[in-house]
Amino acid sequence: MKKRCVVVCAAVLLLAAFAAGPAVAAVDFDLGIKAGVSMATYKWTDIEASKSLTKPVFGVFFAYNLSRNFAIQPEIYYLTQGGTWEEVYDSTTFKYVDRWKYIHVPVLAKYRFMPDKTLTPILFAGPAVGFLLSARYKYFVDDFEEFDKDIKMWMKNTNFSVVFGGGVEYKMDKLMLIFDIRYDLGLTNIDSENDPTDQLKSRALMLMVGVGF
Repeated sequence: MKKRCVVVCAAVLLLAAFAAGPAVAAVDFDLGIKAGVSMATYKWTDIEASKSLTKPVFGVFFAYNLSRNFAIQPEIYYLTQGGTWEEVYDSTTFKYVDRWKYIHVPVLAKYRFMPDKTLTPILFAGPAVGFLLSARYKYFVDDFEEFDKDIKMWMKNTNFSVVFGGGVEYKMDKLMLIFDIRYDLGLTNIDSENDPTDQLKSRALMLMVGVGF
């Protein structure tokens, strides 16, 4: 039920981005879409993932402009978290890949510098929550897949984090191009085993490109 509600909200927001043209002129807010690449990793107690997991990220946003400089911006994204870990013994490479798929919902406070300029620098930060869709664990020996296991039952369904970053908005005639770089820092121990000695937390660096209407 929770995942269904999130998907419905995403669909409504995406529909509004294309169908609410007249309303946008009357109310001071921006709607848009964004896509990019996420380089995810994790920290499990004292062990860091040795390599990042690079996957696409995409979604929609709604920015309510409280002033020319300041806005509150909720967003909804499809985001893959996780990471990879490798080790080599006797010329054999062992590789472990964790892949966790989320509906990712940040609520950001955004500040615009020089809002009257065509190219406007921005900074933003805020909390986020991720709703787990699936979680899988893969194991490879010399690039040969040994197994692919569903591990969702061992992970928590929600992942709270904080998002912060910056970028630029480029104003065009009726559109706005957006480029930003952001970091998502996981706050939740997403290991559902509740062992206090095990702390599994996500990390992700994202490069995003968007269009605002």
